[in-house]
Amino acid sequence: MRPLLARVAAVVLALLSACGGHESQQPPPLQTGWNAVDGMLCADGSPTGVGVSFGTRNRVLVVLSGGGACWSQTDCKPNTPRSFGATEFALASNFTANTILDRTLAGNPFSDWTFVFVPYCTGDVHAGGDVTRTYGGVSWRHHGRANLDAAISRIAAAVPSPEKVVIAGSSAGGFGALFAFDLARSRWPAGASGPKAYLVDDSGQTFVGSDLPQSLRDAWWTAWNLDATVTPLCAGCRTDLSQLWDVLHVAHPADRLALLSSTQDATMIGFFSPIAATAFQAAVGNLAAKLRTVPNAASFVVSGSAHALLLQPGAFAAGGATLTSWLAQAVNDDPSWTSAGP
Repeated sequence: MRPLLARVAAVVLALLSACGGHESQQPPPLQTGWNAVDGMLCADGSPTGVGVSFGTRNRVLVVLSGGGACWSQTDCKPNTPRSFGATEFALASNFTANTILDRTLAGNPFSDWTFVFVPYCTGDVHAGGDVTRTYGGVSWRHHGRANLDAAISRIAAAVPSPEKVVIAGSSAGGFGALFAFDLARSRWPAGASGPKAYLVDDSGQTFVGSDLPQSLRDAWWTAWNLDATVTPLCAGCRTDLSQLWDVLHVAHPADRLALLSSTQDATMIGFFSPIAATAFQAAVGNLAAKLRTVPNAASFVVSGSAHALLLQPGAFAAGGATLTSWLAQAVNDDPSWTSAGP
């Protein structure tokens, strides 16, 4: 799981470091490239921040990085990132081609948007309630939620009145995008002068009820102190993580909420272990069926074991549409936008 999720982070970072800025649009609080942000800390206690690449339209794509997760000595791998700063941002430089953050990608609906990259170095799918745990003698500060709060506050101060905002992420970042969406809406409120907002949860499958074992949810809640972060937003999520989609629909009925998944995502099967591929596929089907009952939500599901579809959106198709065209329908408010795939 970890090498591929590390590539997700590298892909995002590489584009941001490679793209030029548009100084005429640059708000004072942020600059092109790496920006340290007060209040953002990694698992080892080191400071972190956000990466920025300014576009030519007043629209913002916020991307939350993936990179593994850490909640026990068994599940906390040595290569799960514990720090992220300017050096890591500069090093990840050559992995942008054909991703959703490739401004030259044919049909990319975000090609002229401003990109903001939020790194992931807390091991808690961007949701931790600022608690320190020790796994195998290594100390981890799970500070993910506070990092999101600081990052989104800084972004909103820099771009206070965008036309549209997308909160997206892959894998751990997909879960994080779900948890961050309501927070983002609090900084960019809906209304006559507020932006339209969209969620893209890529490969962060919040399965329905016991499709995700209660023991696993309990372990996450305990390790990451999710009672301080997720429970206040979604009181029923500890027993049914998919309830978060209902909560977001009720709070933000005019926004669009999207899930991307494959039927047998090999990386997430490992993450949710022990779970059989057939059981995982059934759980994806149950989640997709649930989203068909949520009026402003839709899923894009492809057959196979792929993970992190935003790495190659032009390579995936469902229901006769490529992922790039399906995402374009979503953010262009096409009334025909609906779930696609098995």
